Amino acid sequence: MSKTIKEQYKRYQLRHVAGQFYLLDMQQPGVPYKRPMELNEIGAEIWQMMAEGCTLEQVVGKLAEEYDAGEEDIRQDVSAFQKSLMTYGIEIGE
Repeated sequence: MSKTIKEQYKRYQLRHVAGQFYLLDMQQPGVPYKRPMELNEIGAEIWQMMAEGCTLEQVVGKLAEEYDAGEEDIRQDVSAFQKSLMTYGIEIGE
């Protein structure tokens, strides 16, 4: 994992509030205000695994095993999650 990616994981903190997960940008200047990114439970799980240093393939393998689902389906979901992060301004990768 590159230093830039590690810095992204430090910059954003995952919070669980009232049954909802949020990624908060802890380094935003405040103006303009950047709303926290809402995540579902699986998105939060993917974020946590990646923040711990798992590669995307490791994330796919773990989720496929945990949810007894096909790796290709999981890979597409993880890829969609990664694109959502990029749309929000969070760039991650291998």
